[in-house]
Amino acid sequence: MAKKRDKKNVRQIGKQPPRYRFFLNPYLDARFSSCPACANKTKQRTLPLLMYIEPNRPLFMNTVCRYCPYCDLLIAHQDELEDALATVFTVLDPEIVGNKYVVIGTLDRADWKRIDQNNLPFQDTLEALHDFKDEVTFEPAGGWRRR
Repeated sequence: MAKKRDKKNVRQIGKQPPRYRFFLNPYLDARFSSCPACANKTKQRTLPLLMYIEPNRPLFMNTVCRYCPYCDLLIAHQDELEDALATVFTVLDPEIVGNKYVVIGTLDRADWKRIDQNNLPFQDTLEALHDFKDEVTFEPAGGWRRR
């Protein structure tokens, strides 16, 4: 079943138009080769995701996600993100490993490379950031169903 997070009280952070409906998949046994909303085949899409890790640590992660072009649904696997975060921060800042985080949005690849290569300030990141249109969750109910 799909549930939407109420975005009415969440202000837009990025300066670019919002993009994608987003689902952070917490299920280890579901990889979503088919869309949980429409049952069409999903595709792979590698995107730079902006994550915010408490306390006050932004991070870009170029991540392979599943994408349904029919529903404009982007699916990131929580276990893969957390494994990558643990790998990165075990070296950089071990105290951050296991902290709460949120995936904020995406950047165009060209903007991500420009910001990363030139070590530009965080304000440039916000200028290029696409927030998510919506964040949804899905729950199994005799198959994947929208609520």
